[in-house]
Amino acid sequence: MKKLTFLVVSIIMLLSVSTSAFAVATGEGAVRLETSTSNYYGVAGYITIPSNLVVSNDGSYVAFYLGLDNKCEGGISYRPHTGWNKFLKCGQADTEPESTKTTPLANQPVAGDQINIKVVNNLNNTASLYINGVEAYTLPVGKSKGTLYSSTKVKMVHSTHDNQDKNSYKNAKFTSVQVKNANGTYTNFPTNVNPTYPWGVGDYTVHSTNPIATSLKAGKS
Repeated sequence: MKKLTFLVVSIIMLLSVSTSAFAVATGEGAVRLETSTSNYYGVAGYITIPSNLVVSNDGSYVAFYLGLDNKCEGGISYRPHTGWNKFLKCGQADTEPESTKTTPLANQPVAGDQINIKVVNNLNNTASLYINGVEAYTLPVGKSKGTLYSSTKVKMVHSTHDNQDKNSYKNAKFTSVQVKNANGTYTNFPTNVNPTYPWGVGDYTVHSTNPIATSLKAGKS
């Protein structure tokens, strides 16, 4: 009887560990690089569209974006049912719809194409997203994000939201990333940075840390 009880407990423990391992493999993850100082008024750069892109058609996506601290994030994302999208998020999508927006890109890029992304702090509690030099959105900052009337830290991010642990791609990279200074000029992304390599889920290979270049494998546990 003792042997049977021990066997049952062992099986339960094994199932518990296996379930936990599977759960960790799904969800959100990212590779992020953020400045250490809050001296900047915008950030701009080019993202190269990755090859061998696979994303589950279940609400999963991958995204490549630039941001103003935790106030506003803007860039491009890929979902199978919409293709490549441009987005700007300055609030919670469910409760502050006026502060978030996303629409498909009119011209869908292919692997190896470069897209210029720029996110600008307007210093009036709004931010603007530019795609290839054309203004896409100007949105107010939602209350959940505080206010945006002064300079902030800036960041670049490669991220994944994966509901089945199947997202993957090869060779996504930022290039020519620059920050906007108080006098309006743009200079190279600084070296005094706060890296996160990587965060959350996702089997990332980081080819370059500044600017970020990554590949993503499926099947991380």
